[in-house]
Amino acid sequence: MPKPTLLLLALLAGRLAAAAQAAPPAEEYLLLGNASRGSGEPMLAVDPTNPRNVIVVGMGSLHKLSDAPVSRSMVDAYHATPNSTYTWLGVTHNGGRTWKVGELPILKDPKFTRCPDPFAAVTPQGTFLAGCEPRETAGDFFGGSYMVVSTDKGDTWGPPVPIVTSYARARFAPGLKPRIGGNSPWDRPFLRIDDSTGVIYGQGGGGQTDIDQKPGVYRLQSYLTASTDGGKSFGTIYAWDSLQYPQLGRGDFDAAHGVVAEVYEASKVPASQHATCPCVVFGLSHNQGQSFQYHVLPQVTPPPVRLGPPPELRGNFPGAGGPGGLRLVADQNHAGRFFLMQARLHRLQLSSTDDYGKTWSAWASTTPVPNTEIAKPWISESPQGVLGIMWRAISRDGSYEIWSVISRDGGQSFSAPLRVSHAPSPLRYPARDVGWFGDDVQDLVLDGHSTYMVWGDSRAGFLGTWYAHVPLADYH
Repeated sequence: MPKPTLLLLALLAGRLAAAAQAAPPAEEYLLLGNASRGSGEPMLAVDPTNPRNVIVVGMGSLHKLSDAPVSRSMVDAYHATPNSTYTWLGVTHNGGRTWKVGELPILKDPKFTRCPDPFAAVTPQGTFLAGCEPRETAGDFFGGSYMVVSTDKGDTWGPPVPIVTSYARARFAPGLKPRIGGNSPWDRPFLRIDDSTGVIYGQGGGGQTDIDQKPGVYRLQSYLTASTDGGKSFGTIYAWDSLQYPQLGRGDFDAAHGVVAEVYEASKVPASQHATCPCVVFGLSHNQGQSFQYHVLPQVTPPPVRLGPPPELRGNFPGAGGPGGLRLVADQNHAGRFFLMQARLHRLQLSSTDDYGKTWSAWASTTPVPNTEIAKPWISESPQGVLGIMWRAISRDGSYEIWSVISRDGGQSFSAPLRVSHAPSPLRYPARDVGWFGDDVQDLVLDGHSTYMVWGDSRAGFLGTWYAHVPLADYH
């Protein structure tokens, strides 16, 4: 019979081993937002020269503007209320052990009193870029997408630099007719960096035009501009689409090895493409967006129909960027290689090309998370060539968890899905949900050792930005 001490030690060891197996592998915690001002639509950047330097930005909107019942009709009130939204900034120099949290110093011009839709990026040399949409809160709500540059790892920031705005129509390429006012032509801003050339590309993803419409009727048109001086200024603004390939739905873009690639849904294409539209087109530019060569991607099928939440939750479902959503990644290590991801109801599928989009691989799919649907997927590639994907796995009641996978073989296969968040987030707390808007984006970055993720989450009783750090070794 074993001695009592040895038996106790054996039982304790067994319990510790069981606990270790049951514990979620990710380090994750609330980073930005509080009970007064929430934080959604977060993005992050990790210093490639020292991954202990990380910045995170989030859309910091007041949860409520008054005691009136909260509803989506309050969005217009936020647009017209000074300081209703600013950009949170979190900075760490020790890998997340401590953070300095405050406001991104970008609202320098007194006419700008609000700044939604934050974004962040970092150059291969470790220069951080961050921005949002400084805008007026009166009249036609003029504004634009602007960014600031930090050369000291996020401690101080330079002057605001306009990317796409309502104020510089002369920067638009001849022949364009962007709608001016509201969110057009600058919404939704993202940055992409061509590591081989150092060119920084900025987009206005939610612009509109009536260039080929009846007077007063507008359609979507996204815009692209480039900085060749490290972010000090941006040049001519070009359209993603053309009159032969007019844009119908939003898409994605990336750049590498001197080439810009984009993918979006078009309302029509030339007869020579032998396609029935709406259809998805792939465009390539070798002159920083001045012109594109397009062709239809026949392997991309129309988006599936979402099963949706129960009737009592309809209208509140956090499913932006769900089924049908397209993401594009340019491989910085291999010229001509691009990865295309499309979301289905229960899985994500990936195809790749090594010849600038002439031919594409068969779809490889992630393993579904049972009894959930996918929303807000995001894909990134590490400098070492590891692909990472994150998404929200949404249950029937609208609650959701964050899951992710990686691929070590160029998207041919994926690890088993790994749960990142430790517990489900509620659908929302209406009184602490930044007016029921402001949570369309989440972000994932990889380096040679880890994945880093940020997302909007309501487990704290309000919508806040949560941060996670997961070693690559935890993916199997």
